[in-house]
Amino acid sequence: MTVRKDASHGAGHRIFWRSLEHKADRERYAAEAAGSDVVKQTIDPADLLRVNRRKFLTLSGAIGTLAGVEGCIRRPAEKILPYTSQPEYVSPGVPLHYATVAERRGEAQGLLVTVRDGLPIKIEGNPKHPTTAGGSSDLYAQASILDLYDPDRIQGPSFGGVAKGWESVDALLMGMTAGNGAGLAVLMEPTNSPTLLRIRTQVMRKLPQARFYTYSSLGRISSRAGAALAFGKPVEVVRDFSKAKVVLSLDADFMMTEPGALAAAGGFAKARDMENAKSDINRLYVVEPTLSVTGSNADHRLRLSAQDVGVYGAALAVALRKAGLSLGALGEVAAVTPEGVDPDSWERWTTVVAKELMANKGTSLVVAGERQPPAVHALTHALNLALGNVGKTVAYHGVVDALEPDQLNSIATLTKDLNAGAVRTLLILGGNPVYDAPGDLDFGSAVAKAQTAVHFTGHVNETSTACGWQIPRAHELEAWGDQLSTDGTYSVQQPLVAPLWYGRSDLEVLAALGGTLQPDALALVRATTEARGHEGDYAWRQLLHAGVEASKSAPLQLSVNLAAVSQAVKGLRATAGLSPQNLEVTFQPDNKVLDGRYANNSWLLELPDPITRITWDNVALIAPSTAEKLGIENGDMIRITVGGANIEIAAWRQPGQAPHSVSLSTGWGRTEVGSGGYGYASNAKDLPRRGFDVNPLRFARAFGFAGGAKIELLGTTYSLSQTQEHDFMRDVDKEDEDRPLAIDATLEEYRETPNFTQFASPDPSFGPLWKTVDYSKGVQWGMVVDLNLCNGCNACVVACQAENNVPVVGKDQVARGREMHWFRIDRYYVGEDVDEPEVAFQPIGCQHCEEAPCENVCPVAATAHSDEGLNDIAYNRCIGTRYCMNNCPYKVRRFNFLNFNEDIPETLKMQRNPQVTNRFRGVIEKCSYCVQRIQNGKIAARREGRDIKDGEVISACAQACAAGAIAFGDINDPESIVSKKRAVDRSYALLAEIGTRPRTRFLGKIRNPNPEMQA
Repeated sequence: MTVRKDASHGAGHRIFWRSLEHKADRERYAAEAAGSDVVKQTIDPADLLRVNRRKFLTLSGAIGTLAGVEGCIRRPAEKILPYTSQPEYVSPGVPLHYATVAERRGEAQGLLVTVRDGLPIKIEGNPKHPTTAGGSSDLYAQASILDLYDPDRIQGPSFGGVAKGWESVDALLMGMTAGNGAGLAVLMEPTNSPTLLRIRTQVMRKLPQARFYTYSSLGRISSRAGAALAFGKPVEVVRDFSKAKVVLSLDADFMMTEPGALAAAGGFAKARDMENAKSDINRLYVVEPTLSVTGSNADHRLRLSAQDVGVYGAALAVALRKAGLSLGALGEVAAVTPEGVDPDSWERWTTVVAKELMANKGTSLVVAGERQPPAVHALTHALNLALGNVGKTVAYHGVVDALEPDQLNSIATLTKDLNAGAVRTLLILGGNPVYDAPGDLDFGSAVAKAQTAVHFTGHVNETSTACGWQIPRAHELEAWGDQLSTDGTYSVQQPLVAPLWYGRSDLEVLAALGGTLQPDALALVRATTEARGHEGDYAWRQLLHAGVEASKSAPLQLSVNLAAVSQAVKGLRATAGLSPQNLEVTFQPDNKVLDGRYANNSWLLELPDPITRITWDNVALIAPSTAEKLGIENGDMIRITVGGANIEIAAWRQPGQAPHSVSLSTGWGRTEVGSGGYGYASNAKDLPRRGFDVNPLRFARAFGFAGGAKIELLGTTYSLSQTQEHDFMRDVDKEDEDRPLAIDATLEEYRETPNFTQFASPDPSFGPLWKTVDYSKGVQWGMVVDLNLCNGCNACVVACQAENNVPVVGKDQVARGREMHWFRIDRYYVGEDVDEPEVAFQPIGCQHCEEAPCENVCPVAATAHSDEGLNDIAYNRCIGTRYCMNNCPYKVRRFNFLNFNEDIPETLKMQRNPQVTNRFRGVIEKCSYCVQRIQNGKIAARREGRDIKDGEVISACAQACAAGAIAFGDINDPESIVSKKRAVDRSYALLAEIGTRPRTRFLGKIRNPNPEMQA
């Protein structure tokens, strides 16, 4: 008899498969593997007589089963190819780390990429780069590694759905240069790459008849125009939140979706950090229409329609002038109170904020959001200059692209040229303007009027479908390039892997237009670095190793044109008559998919929104009081009409939303989108609608917000999946249900009672039920989460998913409560006013309890404690009783009801961390404190004959956190950061009263309200 033995899936197989870049080669390889001989293992029947009864039954059952389904279970023998010439510096299984850079909304974000066996598998922040807040990264950087391996990426050029060779692409590009580029229109996204801009200038000189346009729905349109209004020219604004004691945000979500959010979040957290009750912290005022991540962290928040935010800024300028601030003509604008706003509250918000800004000259900061018009941005520049903040909390630098046009005017001009027949060939590099261009332009219809339309894109989208040609665009980890950050810091972008589908970068495409059929992007970048003084191979290698240039540009010395700013501010008008029949709609980039560029990234699609906790969809956010008047409940389908255009979308009652203002997130409702990389998770056979497209309501004249909206109930409901259905820690209808989880206090309360957290979550009065284990010796791992620093951005959640191979389960499974995130962030509303709540975020993972309730109930001892204090799981031993899951008071243990790792495309397997087991169905999984990183640190220390250093082992969540809210390390080391934070007086254990003795502790959240703002 024979038993078949499966061939292994090793790293060599993955490398070999990646080398087969043509579909025909892969099909041929699969066919050859399927026809290979079966590996056989012979078992002597006589051996069965020498085994005990249990082994006999085991072998008999296995042999009988295999014999019955012999033709069904064989997997093909997979051949691997060893290195014929091993690459230099590459050791199988040993990770390498490379520095690179990526563009994020006009800002350069330094990255450090982990590569194993030639494959990038994890992204972190480059600690040497000034925009990463010491080496952190945002959720978009963490998730971008999944886009690299997305099987839905375009895998070859095509025209009209018919595959074409790359020689056809070369001929196409050369044809565009005929007649000095006459009839050629090139649409690009805004860029901060010096090399790309240099090549673009060369192409413009060679093809003087060609026209270049710039557009991105995420472009810094208002802020750039506002700077030009204030200073007479566009400038880059660099803010240092760490030096600001008072911050006023005028509709700016600077911690999440605004440009430079990563550095801003890190800087703000530094000014929020507290060693003890004597420490001083900053104060944040936020004026906004919808509850944002930044607004959730405010000490004072004013709910105000987006149309009235500028009116508040003008009233504040008047109050500052009365307080003695020199503002020239700007202080003479008329101050009005918007209709429907409480006059007393308005008075406090102008006079008290003005008083505090005056008391903190040089240490304050006023910032406006991209949704606000240019006049509001110009106003903030005038206020910061008058308050003495320039050169201290804010600085100005020269722009990278001085030729960048107003992007809304640019896309409108291109649409006009297309409709007029002035464009023979349209070349679009990246972006998706057919989907996200202003709805009143109807850009998709205009594209059809070009004789030839070409789109270089990573994924099939609405624009590539509208164009005849769709050609693979290289991922940012596959291409050479460079970036300039807003402060002038220069960084090199290097490829971490060869283009999986031969995609070309924008730099290579423009160089081809310049006459080079096979451009060398590396040589082009090196020419730029040599011009910057990095001559020779040694200097180049140093720059490439660091990933960032040490020097940066000097700040500009500017003066504000107060007369121009005053004239613009006078044009801001208070709204009149906002009501349930005359609503405002606001538009903002989604917290997860932004403008839709991540709409095929399953990690981000399944990530709960930081505010609503909804996954896989977007919704129309309406204030509870407004929804009550309109008779709207959560999930009701509504029709929103603005200026003759309308959309249908699901409604959601959102605490903190401004009355009579409806918030809409962009990036959803895509019609041309793949399976999210996980066909089984997103129901690829019957692909559900992922959210709702709100762009038809977004006009060029009202790109940030619009008035005159009307809502109509459709009488139907829409199914939404939400990971957190309890919003308050205390049930207002049940006085006896009060669970102090995310414990908070005001700064005054903290100073009066430094150990206030111990009263809310006291240590148990009873002793242990049995003899406790002595953990006082050796290395003992622990974690501390500072709730005062956590802003709820979710970067830690995605980092954990990327590091630990956490699967995606899909909308239906999330709705059933079967989400698999090992790490989550709970969001709680604080207070009893549902319209104006405060917010507390609490990151939660396995608490690694020393007296773990899960360990006591497992019948097979699959979960047990290590001698270093970790709550470990042996996946092979788990039999799926879920006793541990039911006995966990923190609800952090996940059970994979289905095999979520089944049928994953080969390219996605390349991203998996080989140090972490891919779990089969029917087992419990949870946070492991990144035990693989712990083991790597121990091995490195043992190899060098030393102890592990503090900070040498960092969990994935802690490494990603820009705010530094998570500390991890050895709690037995008195000098470690985690030990010092555990000793802070506001430290507490979650649900300490039940006696689990968790290794993760929390520091209570401190709010810093201004007593003068109290009614």
